[in-house]
Parts: sequence; C-alpha cells; structure tokens
Amino acid sequence: MSLKDYLTTLEALIAETPFVTSVSFSYDERPPTAGLVKGTIFFDDKSHLDFKEFIITQPTLQIIKYAYNYRKEHLLIFRYDNANDPAARNLPTYPSHKHVPGDILEAQQPSLSQVLQEILPKIKFP
Repeated sequence: MSLKDYLTTLEALIAETPFVTSVSFSYDERPPTAGLVKGTIFFDDKSHLDFKEFIITQPTLQIIKYAYNYRKEHLLIFRYDNANDPAARNLPTYPSHKHVPGDILEAQQPSLSQVLQEILPKIKFP
C-alpha cells in the first residue's frame, strides 16, 4: 500500500466515525518509502485525539513509531505509544504500552480504527 492509499484509508475512516466535529490532518512524505502522519480529531463532547504515525511502505506498510493521545480539557484519558519509556520496560509488550491516569499498562500496538472504537463509548454529553 502506498502512503497516498493509506492516507485515503485514514480519511475515510475518520469521515465514517460518529461524533467527529473537525479534523486537523497533515503528512510529511519521506522519500522513497516512508512518511509521517499527524493529526488531531475533535469530538462533540470537546474531547480530542492527537495522533502520529511514522510509516514505511516497503516491502509492506508498517507503522514504526506511533502515539495516540486521547484527552479532554487537557486531562489524559489514555495514550498508546511505543516510546522507549523506562517506566514501561518491564511490561511484556514493551515498547508498546498504554498510559492511563496514574498507571502504565501492557498493550499491543493498536490501529487508529481500534483507538477510535475505544473512544466512542467514552464520549459523554452533559
């Protein structure tokens, strides 16, 4: 899959996601076979998801580095990433892990689709 095809897939996924009010999305192509995708997805309840993925496209598409940071009013709800976090070193899924308020949990690398599915039940309206 090419970077452009992947971006088209992401755009379609976001467009089909309920409760999205707006999206800020950018990418930086790193020729010949890599790219950085970054964005923020804003939801109806004023929460938002910041995400970034460093991707290589050859021989197959792989997300090498990622972070999916879900917040509301600047408070962390959860964050998935594969940063070399010393506090996560003892987790069996290291470097992949999940931050929640007050803890770091083991977690496999999610896709953006999986993260959005996790967010939807958390969206609360006054």
